[in-house]
Amino acid sequence: MGSVSIDMHRAEKYGLADAKAHLSDLVATVERTGEACIIMRYGRPAACIAPVPEERAMPSKRAKGLLAPYADNSKRALEKSAFERMMVEKHGEAA
Repeated sequence: MGSVSIDMHRAEKYGLADAKAHLSDLVATVERTGEACIIMRYGRPAACIAPVPEERAMPSKRAKGLLAPYADNSKRALEKSAFERMMVEKHGEAA
């Protein structure tokens, strides 16, 4: 397993209670930015949340953000025609 270097001076620091209350947000921020954060206990660094190195990261099974960049043109065309058919069926006209 590879090592991760953490710049303790630049890393965001969070108190233990705050980290506990917002853990999912902290993990999402670390994952998005690639920057580690330090969990403080009694004013001293106690733990670290660090991103998984790219070569170890598991590919996501879910699409994130807007789906258009992840779909190829044939899938977009099928999606658009299905939407238009549904709108005609429901409202009698395409949107």
